[in-house]
Amino acid sequence: MSSIDARNSNYFQQRDSGALNTRQRQIMIALHGASEADWSLQEIVRLTGLPINIVSGRVNELKSEGLRLLEESGHRKCSITGRTITAVRIRRGQLNLFKAAA
Repeated sequence: MSSIDARNSNYFQQRDSGALNTRQRQIMIALHGASEADWSLQEIVRLTGLPINIVSGRVNELKSEGLRLLEESGHRKCSITGRTITAVRIRRGQLNLFKAAA
């Protein structure tokens, strides 16, 4: 991928415009540094130390049409609660770009 293509990515557009708020950046940095492929909200709470209400809202924003940095990745059991959840992951194509920018 060329640097021009990278600059056109959602992550770079949001970062450069200042549209990612502090909590959104905190979540993206934690997910970037984690070894798991996808996460439940409770797993993100554990990674970030943020309360569930903040994680839930920011994850929904990061999945929203405007940002589209996260996507749903299917159903599985949460490693913390044991409940079946819809996991989220960094959207395909955004992970490598995020690593380059971090």
